[in-house]
Amino acid sequence: MAHSTEPQLSGKHPDRAVSTPEEDRYGFTYIATELARAIQGIGREGSAVVGIEGAWGTGKTSLLNLLRTALDEQKEERTYVLSISPWLDGSDTSLVASLLLPVAGIIAEEEKKRLTDVERADLKEKEMLTDTTRTLMDYTRATARRLAPLAQIAAVIPGVPDASGALKALSDSDWLKGKEKTTAEMRAEIAKKIAELDLSFIVLLDDLDRLEPAQAVEVVRLVKSVADFPRFRYLLCYDKAVLSQAISQGLGIPDGDLYLQKIVQISFGLPRPETFVLRRQFREEAIRLYETVNGQAAEPVMRAALTSVADIYGAALKTPREVRIAINALEFRYASMRDYVYFPDLCFLQLLRTTNVGLYDWVEAYLSERAVVESGEGYVSEEELKVMTGSLQTHLSRYFPDSAHTIDALSQWVPGISTGVTDLSIQLFRTGNEQEKSLLTAGRRLGSLTYWRYYFAFSAPQNVLQPEVFDKIFAVAGHPGKQQELAELLLGYIQNINLSSRTWFEHILTQLTQPHIASRTPAECRGLLRFFLDYGDEMLRRYQAEDPRFELHDLDTYSVADRLIRRMLQDNADDTLVFLTELTRNGRAWYWMTEYVHHLLWQHGMAGGISKDEQEEWMSQDTLETFRDTLGFRLNSTAITDKLPDFTLLNRYIHAWCDISGVHAVREWVTSQIQEDEAFLKLLLQLRDHRTKSVKRGYRTLKLASLTEILGEEELIKIRIRHIKKTGYYAELVAQVEQAIAGFRYSQSDR
Repeated sequence: MAHSTEPQLSGKHPDRAVSTPEEDRYGFTYIATELARAIQGIGREGSAVVGIEGAWGTGKTSLLNLLRTALDEQKEERTYVLSISPWLDGSDTSLVASLLLPVAGIIAEEEKKRLTDVERADLKEKEMLTDTTRTLMDYTRATARRLAPLAQIAAVIPGVPDASGALKALSDSDWLKGKEKTTAEMRAEIAKKIAELDLSFIVLLDDLDRLEPAQAVEVVRLVKSVADFPRFRYLLCYDKAVLSQAISQGLGIPDGDLYLQKIVQISFGLPRPETFVLRRQFREEAIRLYETVNGQAAEPVMRAALTSVADIYGAALKTPREVRIAINALEFRYASMRDYVYFPDLCFLQLLRTTNVGLYDWVEAYLSERAVVESGEGYVSEEELKVMTGSLQTHLSRYFPDSAHTIDALSQWVPGISTGVTDLSIQLFRTGNEQEKSLLTAGRRLGSLTYWRYYFAFSAPQNVLQPEVFDKIFAVAGHPGKQQELAELLLGYIQNINLSSRTWFEHILTQLTQPHIASRTPAECRGLLRFFLDYGDEMLRRYQAEDPRFELHDLDTYSVADRLIRRMLQDNADDTLVFLTELTRNGRAWYWMTEYVHHLLWQHGMAGGISKDEQEEWMSQDTLETFRDTLGFRLNSTAITDKLPDFTLLNRYIHAWCDISGVHAVREWVTSQIQEDEAFLKLLLQLRDHRTKSVKRGYRTLKLASLTEILGEEELIKIRIRHIKKTGYYAELVAQVEQAIAGFRYSQSDR
């Protein structure tokens, strides 16, 4: 069996136990120190079997390692500490031999000290053992049920007496013939000699809860029969429930727990670390990982998010091993996917996977269904909703009464989930506003339709396109005179990929990460940014030709533009401002530009009313205000407003226009447009949601409550619609408007 006289050193194994006090994060050092005193309090002359009980992962091996250190520091004279781990050993050596042969070696050395020089020389010359050592070897041979040749054992177990002639003799198959001593007599003789030599032994046996039933029985037999010597103090580490069951099976008895009580005289339950300690350790380890991978200190917003997820979902961590498992998973995944995920979201998922795997699976299934619903390619039936809701309630109940059991907590990480205001019923697949969706994508959040898959695949399509493709794109972008060539090159990638629902263009966007863009020249970044400012609308048109429901926030162009501008500002802020101002005035993609500036305003807290924690301020306020005001002047011009009556995305555009130019400017234009009843009805139809509410129902909804700033009070709008209806004019338009309004109401109650 595996034997060691030193604490186990586990190297850098991801699940290694604590070996030194410096590594201790859970207060085991203090426990080990006090436990060592208690063991020594039994006395060198005493004997006992002490059980250290704890569930898997609670830190029993760590405690045992620290206990060994504490025993060495509080060392008793002529007391030997032996560490044995039957589960780790792969040799043919029995547990009996693993313990008794090193004991024989210790006794041999003690006996030799009492011999004269002549006696020691004679013993060495004849390669013989001392009397007690030979008795111990005989006893080992007699009591070990499975024993390899002793000469072989000597090479396996440290401390076996070195006397090759004696070992060879003892290895003979008929070695015990003619022996007159019984095992009981030999045991008594050994016990007497141990007392006579004033020796004492502390034996540490670890991982007993990992043993097979037959091995568990062997341990019981060792400590209560074969090696039940005086002056032996045993410390057994095990999970009580697991070891009891193994004993029950191994001995064929109904109650292994009761039998174990007969073996262990003193039991010590390893205290579970306090919940806040486990949460704190997870948070600190997560921050350390983030800073190591990113090569910079975690900013306050990142620390706050990690604290939040650790406090809520880390509260379910029960053992140090669970903390280690979650951190190991993060260490394994994060470095290769850091450019595609938001680290606190990844931590959230790993905490679920560690403490509530059912909820983890539910979140993955929900996000998969949500991607289909949000894209308009499918819907979830009432039966499916009922099943998913019931399953979610079951999984969340595991957290009760902690805050993690609430829908409010989960909705901070998983989008589209809420409860009713009065009945508190769970509602799934709720649609957020478009700006929220854009922020999710820009932040590479778990709720982003663009990035959510990366969290579960745990790998990004790094090699979908060869590096030469990107070199060519940036080479063309770096030449101001090749903008048309760049546009043809990039727009040509808007084609479906056989093995994915994404286009090559979307894969290119996901590869334009901060490190990638940081490696490019300012001229190359300027050329690529110009593509979006000139051809962003054409890019959208091509996508909508395949899917009329497609919207800009379905692509991650905004965060790519963010990274390009950051790179340019880093090189020359003044030149960048001049470039942005010029393109804002003259760039052809006026709609893409509008949505992008709207994204910047929300991102910097200048629109939308988002919380400070969600803001990401990287552009100076003066630069952004110049960008906004220049674009606002252009949007108010007739060159743009004359296009709006036929603009299919007016419902999206008009909210961005309000935040850029101000509500007053937009209201003036609307007022000028709705003087005639027909124009009024057509404008209402233009302001319907762009996406259909349901593929099955196939209608577009009109949310009057969200348009009161520019159209006036909701009731006044309805009165005018009823008035037009009474005249009998524009009956088809009126019917479409009423259907859109009623459809919104119906979908609300249906949800």
